[in-house]
Amino acid sequence: MAVELDHVFMFVSPGAPEAVALSRMGMRQAYSRRHPGQGTANVCFAFDNAYLELLWAEDPDELASPAVAPTGLAERADWRAYRASPFGIAVRTSETGIPLPFATWDYAAPFLPEGETIAVAKASEDPKQPFLFRSPGDERPDQWRDFRAGARQRPIGLAEIIGLRLDFPPSVEPAPAFDALARQRLLTVASSGVGPRMTLTLSRTKDAPPKRLILPDMSLVE
Repeated sequence: MAVELDHVFMFVSPGAPEAVALSRMGMRQAYSRRHPGQGTANVCFAFDNAYLELLWAEDPDELASPAVAPTGLAERADWRAYRASPFGIAVRTSETGIPLPFATWDYAAPFLPEGETIAVAKASEDPKQPFLFRSPGDERPDQWRDFRAGARQRPIGLAEIIGLRLDFPPSVEPAPAFDALARQRLLTVASSGVGPRMTLTLSRTKDAPPKRLILPDMSLVE
């Protein structure tokens, strides 16, 4: 597959109390950091091939700055009030130079080195759509050399994210960019009346049926 899932994110409450729910399931945090100048911070949970990022607003002034405002991250952070999507999807390509299957604009994220940008889908200009972008990273967590990923979720028998389903609210038509990723079998798009919802299908380390992590419910089911 030319385009691979790198990670997904969900906006949560400041300080990520939702991470407690994941920890109670036995999931292990990989790392946490702040994004200087963007006004956000995160805590991440790594799987073998991709990771889940819980993201929250830390500095409203930075989120509202001219550099960050076009991303709609401020509206996404307060997604219930704005009826926005709390979700983000980051992809990586299997080889350098492979074009993305959707139109993009260059986001000069304040926390990146000067001159570096993130390719963000133009479809994400609408905050009701998930935030879709090319990840600055290009390696699976099980290939990270700095040991941030740790043992990932293998201690509780979970291996990879093998499925991603997006449920859109009835009032939101999925942008063509997500249909393009669906054609590449990177995700599944649905309008079931329960959105916004993201479901991650997780493979097991042993011969057992996959589990599903449902967001924003923070529930892990067979």
